[in-house]
Amino acid sequence: MRAGDIEIYKVFLTTIDATLPCPNRSEIKLDEEDVLYGYIAKLCAASLSETGAVTANYADDDFAAEIVPKEPEGMEVFVESVSEHIYELVRDNAELRAGSGIFVYFLAEERPFAAMFKLPFQEMFCCRLDSEGNVSWMLNSKVMPKGGLRQCEYFVIDPETQSVRLSDTEHYIEDVRCNYLAEHVLQLRVRTSEKKTVETMNEAAVEVIRECYPKELVPEKIMDYKREVAGRAESSGCVSVACVEETVFADSETAGERYRERMEREQIPREPIAVSPKTERALTRKQKIVTDNGIELLVPIGYLRNPDFVEYVQADDGKITILLKEINSIEL
Repeated sequence: MRAGDIEIYKVFLTTIDATLPCPNRSEIKLDEEDVLYGYIAKLCAASLSETGAVTANYADDDFAAEIVPKEPEGMEVFVESVSEHIYELVRDNAELRAGSGIFVYFLAEERPFAAMFKLPFQEMFCCRLDSEGNVSWMLNSKVMPKGGLRQCEYFVIDPETQSVRLSDTEHYIEDVRCNYLAEHVLQLRVRTSEKKTVETMNEAAVEVIRECYPKELVPEKIMDYKREVAGRAESSGCVSVACVEETVFADSETAGERYRERMEREQIPREPIAVSPKTERALTRKQKIVTDNGIELLVPIGYLRNPDFVEYVQADDGKITILLKEINSIEL
C-alpha cells in the first residue's frame, strides 16, 4: 500500500491532555497538495500493511459496531466518543502519555476506513532568545514527534468486513497490562500479530530442534524448517503449524508433540495462517549460515537443501564441509 493509493475524505485533530478540562477537537480541510495531507496519507497506508499490527473483529451487537462510522458524516460522533474515552484513560493512568489524536475517514482501493493515530508529545530542551538578548534553555514538554507509524498508537477500522488493525502496544490500566485501545476504547479482544505469529513459530521450531535432535543434525533440520515455511508461504500465501509437524518433524514423534504443545501454549492456531506479501518476501529471502569459526554465508532459501548448488559433507570426526556448486563468477 502506498500513500498515493489513499484518498482522504475527513480529518479531525484533537488534543488529548489531562491538564485540559476536556479534549479539544476540530475538523480541518486539507488539499492533496498540503504537507499534512501527505503525512496522514502515509500513516494510513502504513497502518494497512504493518505486519506488527494486532487484529480483531466485531459483530453487529458489539460496542464497536455502534460507534464506527459507515459514512464520512458519522465521523464527528465517532471522534467525540473515542477522544473522550482516551482522555479519561490518560487522566486516570499516569503511564498513558498526552498527545495529539488524528482521526481520518479515507478510501483505499475504493474501500472506506476509519482510523485514529495518537501521536505522543515528546520532551526536549529548546534554546530561547529574549528581547534583551539573553539566552535560556527551557523544557518544552509538548513537542510532536517527527517519526511516522512507529511513534503512534493507532487503530484502523474496515466497516465492510468489521475488522480492526491496531498497534501492538500495551499499558497498565488499573494494574492490568493490556492493549487499551482494543480492550477499553473499542472493547475488542485482539489476536496475535502476523509478525509475532511467524516469530513465535520460528523460535519454537528452532528450540524444539535443538532439544530433540543430535547436535550434528540441528543445522540440517533448521534448514528443513526454513524451506518448508518459505515454500508454503510462496505457494499458498500461508504458514501452517500442522504442515510443519507433518513434514519437518515427521521423523520424530517427540519433536512433533513438543512443537504442537508449544503452539497450543502460545495460542497459535493449527489451521493455515494467511501472511502478507511483505512477510512472504521475508520468509523466502536469503538465509544466513554462520559457522563456529565465524564464517558467514548468505544462501537463497531454495538452495539450502539443494545438492545441485549447496552440499554439506560431514567427515568421520564430525566436522562439516560446505560445497558451493554451479558458480560462474565470484565478486569481492
